[in-house]
Amino acid sequence: MREVESGLEGIRPEAVEEAAAGLAEYLAPTPLQYSRAFTAKAGCHVHLKIEAIQPIRAFKVRGALNKLRHLHPEERSVGVITASAGNHGQGVAYAAQQFRVPATVYVPASANPLKVEAIKRFGARVVQAGRSYQDAYLEAVRGQADSGATFVHAFDDPHVIAGQGTIGVELLQQLDAFDTVLVPVGGGGLISGIALYLKARRPALRVIGVEPAGADALARSLEAGRIVELQKVQTIADGLAASAPGRLCFEVARRFVDQVLIVQEVEMLRAIRLFFEWEHLLAEPAGAAALAALLYRYNPAPAERVVVLLSGANVTDEIMVQALTSR
Repeated sequence: MREVESGLEGIRPEAVEEAAAGLAEYLAPTPLQYSRAFTAKAGCHVHLKIEAIQPIRAFKVRGALNKLRHLHPEERSVGVITASAGNHGQGVAYAAQQFRVPATVYVPASANPLKVEAIKRFGARVVQAGRSYQDAYLEAVRGQADSGATFVHAFDDPHVIAGQGTIGVELLQQLDAFDTVLVPVGGGGLISGIALYLKARRPALRVIGVEPAGADALARSLEAGRIVELQKVQTIADGLAASAPGRLCFEVARRFVDQVLIVQEVEMLRAIRLFFEWEHLLAEPAGAAALAALLYRYNPAPAERVVVLLSGANVTDEIMVQALTSR
């Protein structure tokens, strides 16, 4: 077993298991569904891990709840603040509602309007700031300094990483044996948590990341051996539109992630359409990235057992129309 160095600030497989036990009070396990259609198309055994039925229709609620669960009472009393492209903001808003904590979410002007409205419905205050996630993040940091609220990072936080990693705990409980898991990558919190846990418990498992061509910061960083910040991020997958991986996420990823695949916009759109037409499942572009990688970028062995993570389903009408007309 490969251990994570102590320099990674307490991110351990045991922390992921503790998170899974703690989150059981708030969240039910999400389904793992065998797909005969995608098995036939991909030429390997395909299981779909469906995070689209979470209360916010995305996996981000796991990390947010785990973070707020670990806050001291005085940290909660001053409220929480975050920056988000959408799904993390929903997760923080939902978690804040559960713990009766005031929440402020900074979002870029380009944020998915469905996600922004959902953040408001959960009771959080929304502040629009800048054109990109990075713009919103910098404004949120300034807002935190002025207000004294507790900052909840979207991905580069040990409790957030452990919370996202609870997907790995569920996978080992739901499926006796599998070979590979395909995980979409934005800032890296999701794949860090999953890879950290699965590699500790089943070292032979392959954990493969998936990034859009216009936001391939982790792939470039792993190739360079250091964190690379993209000068420009351009993708329809707003949930994956990070300009750089988090520091903690990168350290975990370079030890435990086997490979990162790059998908094109049209491939994510096709995957959204196939999810809808073949499995009657909704997926946003980020949520469809792992399936796009399996169908168009990965060459599985015939008997390989592959888990595809459908990470979110907050898709706009505009993207859905594009997907249903893509070929």
